[in-house]
Amino acid sequence: MSMVMTLCKILKPLLENNMKNLEYIFVYSIVWSLAGGLTEKDGTDYRKEFSTWWKAEWKTSVKFPPKGTIFDYYVDTTGDSPKFDEWGKKVLTLDFDTS
Repeated sequence: MSMVMTLCKILKPLLENNMKNLEYIFVYSIVWSLAGGLTEKDGTDYRKEFSTWWKAEWKTSVKFPPKGTIFDYYVDTTGDSPKFDEWGKKVLTLDFDTS
């Protein structure tokens, strides 16, 4: 039940005023609601394993790029057609001085 609620909470702000690109937004939301909480434990990277499984098994017109994991991408809806783009292009690098 909590995964369904998480999916709805992720979908709601993404769909406000943006009913085009529905399939991309749904795939992005379902991935994060199902596997966003996965981490690495005892030497196993569960996010990477989920990503590999998803890319091999999910049969739809929405495909993640082959580079990296599915968690490295967000839905870019600024152009004429939706696409997955790397988070690294959107999020600025932060230089942090630990001294």
